[in-house]
Amino acid sequence: MAKIMIVDDNKDIIQTLQISVKKAGYKTAMAYDGEEFLRSVRKHKPNLVLLDVVMPGLNTSQILNELKKMGLGNLKIILVTAVRFSEEEKAVLFREPNIIDYITKPFDINDLMERLKKNVP
Repeated sequence: MAKIMIVDDNKDIIQTLQISVKKAGYKTAMAYDGEEFLRSVRKHKPNLVLLDVVMPGLNTSQILNELKKMGLGNLKIILVTAVRFSEEEKAVLFREPNIIDYITKPFDINDLMERLKKNVP
C-alpha cells in the first residue's frame, strides 16, 4: 500500500487530507513543518508528499535543497498552496524534478484525490 506524507502547519487541513487519503486506500504520515518533515521523511518512506508552500521555518526551496542533499531529490511532491503562481513561477517550479503538480487552497478534495491516483499506484 502506497504512503502519502502530508506536510502542513494547519491541523484542520492535515486532518481533512488524512481522512480523504486514507479513504482512498493510502497509508498516511504527517508533519507540521519543514523541519519535522525532513527529520522524519526517511523513517516514513512516502511515495508522494503533499507539501504546503507557506509554513513557519524552512521555505519550499530550502526543503527541496535539503531533500537533494539527503539523496531524495526525486521524491514526488504535490505542492498545496494558497499562493497563485504566475506562468513564469510555474515554469520555475516544474524545473524541480520532484515537483509533479500543485493545487491551490481552497482545493476540491475530489480533484486532489484524482491527482494522487494519477501519480501513485
